[in-house]
Amino acid sequence: MDRKTLLILTLGRYFGYLAVFWFTISYNGYTLTGPLLPLLFVFALDNIRTYYFEEKFPSIIVPSLYIQMLLIFIFIYFDGTPVGGILLIILIAESLLAYPRPNGDYIFFISLPGFLFVSAASLYERSLLTWESMASVLINCLFIFFAYGVSHMARRQLEERERAENALEQLDRSKADLEVAYRKLIKVSQEREQLAAAEERSRLARELHDTLAHTLTAVIVSLEAGKKLLEREPWKALAEISKSQQQARKGLDEVRLTVKALRPLDLESMDFTAALKSIARDYSGSDVDIKYELDENIDLPPSLQISLYRIIQESITNSIRHGKANTITVRLHHNKQSLYLEVEDDGKGCDDPIEGYGLQGIRERVAAFGGKVQFKNHEGGGFLVSLILEELPNE
Repeated sequence: MDRKTLLILTLGRYFGYLAVFWFTISYNGYTLTGPLLPLLFVFALDNIRTYYFEEKFPSIIVPSLYIQMLLIFIFIYFDGTPVGGILLIILIAESLLAYPRPNGDYIFFISLPGFLFVSAASLYERSLLTWESMASVLINCLFIFFAYGVSHMARRQLEERERAENALEQLDRSKADLEVAYRKLIKVSQEREQLAAAEERSRLARELHDTLAHTLTAVIVSLEAGKKLLEREPWKALAEISKSQQQARKGLDEVRLTVKALRPLDLESMDFTAALKSIARDYSGSDVDIKYELDENIDLPPSLQISLYRIIQESITNSIRHGKANTITVRLHHNKQSLYLEVEDDGKGCDDPIEGYGLQGIRERVAAFGGKVQFKNHEGGGFLVSLILEELPNE
């Protein structure tokens, strides 16, 4: 209940009590043997409930309303005038406006016939029961009914106002929550943009690293072979130099294509199996022998093809540059559910491989597809890169 309604109810209540006190004292005097004593009990109980029970003993509030109604009936019986209806109107209005429903409704439904019965009994006791006196009682019943209707409408308005205020509060809270969520969304969006940019830079760096490392390694191998042949077979040396020139141009094209589409040039011009075997042709004429054990009709998603191509390319490059390998074997087997890849060499191996940019790039590529990768050193010499994908992507 808001302050304005509470003020109106309080003023109306005390004005009603003053009116009843004045009428009672005017007709019955100050003696406590008549209706004045129950009237004082009614007034006292009403104030005790309002200023004490509501704070200390809320469970007694509802019983006190019915006790107050009984005291009012006692007052009406001893008073013998219709003024007791004012007390019932105060009780009904207070119970409807100040306390939870349906207590106010119950009190009204009891008060109306109770007022009629007790008034008739009081008139009968005084031998004043006539049609005219009962007509006055019935008129007071109409006032009680009207007071109930007004109080009921006021209660409905209060409830509607409370619902509207609660809805506005909820709307304000929702607005505040939305603002907080919006700020968080902006922050998360910015973080995701930064993360996506970092991932894209990392992916581009991996592509460029794999492309340049393979190309430059192949050029170095061809130039070394040409250097060895320069005195004995100069025409073969010239062929190796021309081959190195072609590999350099191919690497440049790879870099350009990588920047443009991040897809190896060989995968653009041939199928996946042929693209893998083309890696070996970059080292033809050298002392490096690259062998393949591949399943037939390899059908993989384009994104996985690119990653596998780069992993095999980087593994072969590492075997030649760091392992000084002469023989490299690439094994690739897959079915509809899983895939297994091995790149094994006979080089000098590495007891404690440091995962530089190349090996870390391999690990990141495998992790992007939910796979597992291992780098193993053979005790008798050689190095093994093995990975497994237990579930292939659907793209």
